[in-house]
Amino acid sequence: MYLLNLILSRLEKVASGMPVVLKDSDLLLNERLSYFEAQGWRCLQLTDPDREFFVLLEAEILNQAGKKTLVSIGNRSEKDLVFLAEYWDKGSCVLVSAINLLTELKIDRKNNKKDVLISLVKYGLDRSEDWWRELKQKGIESIYRKLREDIRDLLRDSASIAGLSDAEKEFLFKHFANTAFNLRLSASSSPEEAATLIAERILEASYRQRQSDDLYEFYKEWADSNAYGESLLFHAGKFAKSHQEELMEHIAVFEQDSNHPFIAVERELFERRVNALLAGESGSDVFAFAADRVKNRKRTPADQEKGIFWEEFLELEPLASEPDLTGIHSLDTFLSVYASNLWRYDALDRKLRFSPLPEPLRAWALERVSRVNKMVSNHWNTHYEPGAPSEQAGLLYRVLREEGKRAAIVADAFRFELACELTARSRAKIERIALPAVTPTETTVGMAALFSSGEIEKIEKGQRVYITDRKTGRVLDSVAKREENLMALVPGVEIVALDAKLPNAEKIVFKTREIDSLGHENMIGFFEQTLAKLSQVTDTLLKAGYTVHITSDHGFYLPVRSETQKQDGSGSYASGTRYSLGTAKPENGKYESIEGSYIHYAREGSVFENYGGLFHHGGIAYQEVVIPHLALTPLPDEMRWDVKIANKGRLEIVQKDVLDVLLDPVTQMFGSPPRVYIQCLNERTDVDQPVGAPIPVKLRIAAKSGDTFKIEVRDSEDGSLLDSVKCQYLPSRERLF
Repeated sequence: MYLLNLILSRLEKVASGMPVVLKDSDLLLNERLSYFEAQGWRCLQLTDPDREFFVLLEAEILNQAGKKTLVSIGNRSEKDLVFLAEYWDKGSCVLVSAINLLTELKIDRKNNKKDVLISLVKYGLDRSEDWWRELKQKGIESIYRKLREDIRDLLRDSASIAGLSDAEKEFLFKHFANTAFNLRLSASSSPEEAATLIAERILEASYRQRQSDDLYEFYKEWADSNAYGESLLFHAGKFAKSHQEELMEHIAVFEQDSNHPFIAVERELFERRVNALLAGESGSDVFAFAADRVKNRKRTPADQEKGIFWEEFLELEPLASEPDLTGIHSLDTFLSVYASNLWRYDALDRKLRFSPLPEPLRAWALERVSRVNKMVSNHWNTHYEPGAPSEQAGLLYRVLREEGKRAAIVADAFRFELACELTARSRAKIERIALPAVTPTETTVGMAALFSSGEIEKIEKGQRVYITDRKTGRVLDSVAKREENLMALVPGVEIVALDAKLPNAEKIVFKTREIDSLGHENMIGFFEQTLAKLSQVTDTLLKAGYTVHITSDHGFYLPVRSETQKQDGSGSYASGTRYSLGTAKPENGKYESIEGSYIHYAREGSVFENYGGLFHHGGIAYQEVVIPHLALTPLPDEMRWDVKIANKGRLEIVQKDVLDVLLDPVTQMFGSPPRVYIQCLNERTDVDQPVGAPIPVKLRIAAKSGDTFKIEVRDSEDGSLLDSVKCQYLPSRERLF
């Protein structure tokens, strides 16, 4: 009521024993005279010039009775007065207009038109002194920033403005929306109509307007917003149905606009790239486009619902050209080239079996992967012989004997390409080494080799192959014996499950569950879970100062579903899926001798025992034999800046379900801006970039009226709390500030 009190003080100032004539040039007060009545004034209105004399008589009677009296003449000119002119001429008058009120408040009107200023004053008649003071400090343009937010709220939920007064609607629709969006809305326009028409104008700007135009800027703000993403897709879906031809005519525009909201357009762009690749067009151009989409487009869930899979498409990039195999001339060079690049083809082979990509593209990719893998297999078979010494033997013993805090993670059936997808959130130097596993590539052999001293010998026991540790004299034919062997070699080592609490020990071995115990149908989900858990445990160990080594007992081979699996009969007395034991020396193929018997290995596409599984191990395909040795050395943490919530005062009372949290870094001479996330009501919101400058972050609040909750800012690397504010949700609409 600050403005009304200013006008009241004007009235009190000129009141001198006679009625006061109030000229309301902009008709600001027609509905507000009751306020002055409540303050002890009797209010008359001159609505008909022919009744001016009678209004004068009534005013005189009230005045004689000791009543403070004002006569509102609206926006009539004082020059047209006859009987009331006496009051005016004697100075018993008050002139009220939007401009003179803003001038009194020393608010810069800038270049705003008069009708906008009138609407603004009407809008602010009921506001507090603090509201007007803040308007003076921030300028009238600050209102437009808030009105843009009101428009976004309207687009998100048309009921958001249902409680606005006519004056508020007039200001929002007539003096902002109509000007900004070239519309003809009025205070009587329904919120639903307004939302639809405004959305159409904004979405049209995505391809009709120049990027420097205000309307295009509004489109980009909406398109890049996380908080209003659902409303954008909703209106874009409606718009696309009625403007489909027009959108397709401008499809070239959307090739450059990665984050546009038109899913049907993006589907067309996706299909064009798929068809271009299948037609033999330049793979570099196709994948450059896909890379841009993966980096800049933020509509993955909506895209995937319509069959658009840019990330999976981009993973096919290695297939755009043939791999360079000229550097392979020995087993060591094979392992080096494989660790550098060839592992990507095995990763594709695994992923394509369950890929959501269109079937023609998937078939194209599988054919190329199969062709590459055959070439790689030829090099492998040329340079690899089973039974050769392997650095897998004694690996845990060697790394745990090193000085300082050392941890090893042993993952079952964790082939090299899977290890290459492991990421560490903490700063670490990562070295990826490809090693050949001890054969046969099965758990009892590979794990025994890892838990040994390195001085090993293969024996046959019960028609199975086992490992003996010559240094300790133990036969490592069970989990318990393997672990006892390592504990004898490395006193004080702790051996625990991957999900166990971090032990208080300098030397630790973590082990995963064995994949064979899960059932092969769970393989894909198992590896996804294992990668996530490995990343988490590795991060914990690095932060605790451990150098971390990750390895496996063996890999696995994925049979091509279309190939016939041959039963390789060799007169053996025992066999597994991928190898057999026999007394007769095999006439062909790869084999090794053990205690007078021979281990005969299957090649790709053949098994000794067909159980119909989704993957095989035990043989000597390079996917079975090549295992990872990842060494992660923690790097000293660079000091990271602190981050504070700059607008805590405004967040203590939350009146809307969408709000901005302003993050402000505490910059220092040394150190770097941190990556952070915001935790609120069990929801995590990751900030896309390091906080090196003030950043507003949109949050959507799902709370009930009166609920209290905390907004916390936490470091993304270690989860440490950087700042917080306690909030209460009281959803009464905040108008401007």
